[in-house]
Amino acid sequence: MQAWMTRTLLFALVATAAGNAAGCPASLDVFANGGKAWLGMSAGGFIAGEGQSFHHDCDGALYTVAVQLVLDGQNAGGVPPLGAGDTIYMQVRTLGGSVLATRAQVLDFSAGAQWVVFDFTTPTLHLPGGDYLVVCFTASAKQGRVGYFQNGDAYGAGVRYISEMGEFGPWTALTPEYGDLAFMMTLEGDPVAAEHSTWGAVKAAYR
Repeated sequence: MQAWMTRTLLFALVATAAGNAAGCPASLDVFANGGKAWLGMSAGGFIAGEGQSFHHDCDGALYTVAVQLVLDGQNAGGVPPLGAGDTIYMQVRTLGGSVLATRAQVLDFSAGAQWVVFDFTTPTLHLPGGDYLVVCFTASAKQGRVGYFQNGDAYGAGVRYISEMGEFGPWTALTPEYGDLAFMMTLEGDPVAAEHSTWGAVKAAYR
């Protein structure tokens, strides 16, 4: 009986250690379901920016952020399209509006849907656990679309944000029914330490 109980406890310890070792997620992903939100200059004179708040579970670096850019190469209301050679920007902000980092990416395509990746590894962007905002915008008088998950709350730990003046905001949080921006993030999780026990300690628990 004692040997059986010892083997059972040992199995439980191994299972617990395996679960603890998972730690915090190394990625956050939300994919579009057909939604395409305006990005850049509009015929009405505003400059649309798109953003998304997110929760970082652990202290650690943010490595990359990607958004799905959708280009059709067509004028819209007299506004020319974004295309190869144009630049779009990504910022990481606090929810209070402070800019923590900005990255630029020059486009290498003019039509279709592609994930545009922004690299935050140099210099390293360290984020304490908490809530943050990523925003995407363009400084040119052109337009395109970004993919989003429409008509539903795909990501419960954050909400979509919009701006009518691009980088300069104000960045306004939308309610969950307006969906979430399609995004992919890679992060440095801070693993939960697994507890270790010696074989002697396991046996001693049954004495």
